[in-house]
Amino acid sequence: MKGSSLGSYLLDFLGILFALFIPFLFFFTIFSIEFRFFPGQLKTLAGFDRYGVMFFFFGAWWQVYLFSALRARRARLMNLSKWLLWLPYLLLGIFISFLILWVAPWNLRWISAGWFILLFICLYKFSIMIIERVFWVLTGFIFLMENILFIFLESVI
Repeated sequence: MKGSSLGSYLLDFLGILFALFIPFLFFFTIFSIEFRFFPGQLKTLAGFDRYGVMFFFFGAWWQVYLFSALRARRARLMNLSKWLLWLPYLLLGIFISFLILWVAPWNLRWISAGWFILLFICLYKFSIMIIERVFWVLTGFIFLMENILFIFLESVI
């Protein structure tokens, strides 16, 4: 714990827990539906499956923003190079764009990759503190919009 606060360890623990829980939920519902583990709960399991898919795939954007906000804070506090923030941000953003949206319509993989690159170009000249705040706002906004979209889709489907 030398040099790091208890809060940073708690955030790491919660991040690992979240990163394990969502794929578990996703795969649990798939196997439960396929092998009819809970035959009377298919509608509930289908809802869990859709929610898992949204967090597994759509959640990747706000997770990249959250990771970038935390890296920006670490870079600011430790007076590190901006590239320790931008290199993982660009690599993760482009990787997520191609991984998730490879077969998506309307060339969404290129739009998503372009969005990550455009955001990098727009924010590169700003201070680390402003970049950190922008990433925190984007994290909260995307997380909120994802859940609103899920509630809307659940009411329509």
